[in-house]
Amino acid sequence: MLRQWDIVLVPYPTESNPHYLILISPDYLAGNEDFQNLNGLVCSTIRPPDRPIRSHEVFLDQADSFENKTACRCHLIIEFAREDILQTRGQVSLNRQLAIKRKLREIFAL
Repeated sequence: MLRQWDIVLVPYPTESNPHYLILISPDYLAGNEDFQNLNGLVCSTIRPPDRPIRSHEVFLDQADSFENKTACRCHLIIEFAREDILQTRGQVSLNRQLAIKRKLREIFAL
């Protein structure tokens, strides 16, 4: 069963270049198979690994199931089909969940 803050691999932006997304749809939607479309935040590996954080990002690492330093891009929410999930990877750590929530409030003035 999917839950909010799960990390899922989807064919975004293309099938040949899939990316991990952080599932941000609430549990009552994520866990309900009747809801076919979900929302996520795109994650990508930091290159070069020592580049500074950008204003719309939160960095993720091993505590969040990523082997390499990874950026969660909080400025763009992607809708994806549940059936397109290729793999689940784990969950975002509590500290990063809080950082992402703060960043979303900051970006979208919530």
